[in-house]
Amino acid sequence: MNLADWWVAPCMTGLAIVTLSFPFYRGLRVCLEARAATRRMEVAELRRRVESPGAPGEPLSVLMLRTLVDSLRQRGDTPREFIVDAAKQYVVNEYDAHFTRPISMYANLLPPIGLAGTTAGMLALFVSLHRANASLELGALAIALLSSMCSLMGYSTLEALKLRLYGRLLDCVDDVLALQRRAEERSAAAARG
Repeated sequence: MNLADWWVAPCMTGLAIVTLSFPFYRGLRVCLEARAATRRMEVAELRRRVESPGAPGEPLSVLMLRTLVDSLRQRGDTPREFIVDAAKQYVVNEYDAHFTRPISMYANLLPPIGLAGTTAGMLALFVSLHRANASLELGALAIALLSSMCSLMGYSTLEALKLRLYGRLLDCVDDVLALQRRAEERSAAAARG
């Protein structure tokens, strides 16, 4: 057995794993940022944060509540329902632009990279068949299967996290809308009595 034959399979396997780990790691980092942005807060904390100036990395519920309060104070003759819907849409669009799209981009990079690793493994397998080298054949087959399996598992993980985080966003939006409805009910009750 040639020394070059012995190093081909481990080097290609390492290259396949490193190539797949970069988009997966970046996708997980965006998921962690999205998790921080969609954390739920107590009503008192929300009220305190609304009054303070905006800070980078604050939860989206604070952004929505701040937008909603500012818009309702300056609404003029604009219907309240329009302002509430616009604030909700604004926060969802911000979430999509900063978190959903990047997570999808990194997740969607994984299957083609896995296919490239599978193709490289199959090419190494065909070369090893002509050299009659059993260890190279096993290494090439391992590269092909490992790259496919890791890419599909990474894709599934990132997509599942994206869906879970989107559900957290909707919970945060519902919290802010409930807080806004309670404030309106209190102001309507104060106006009546």
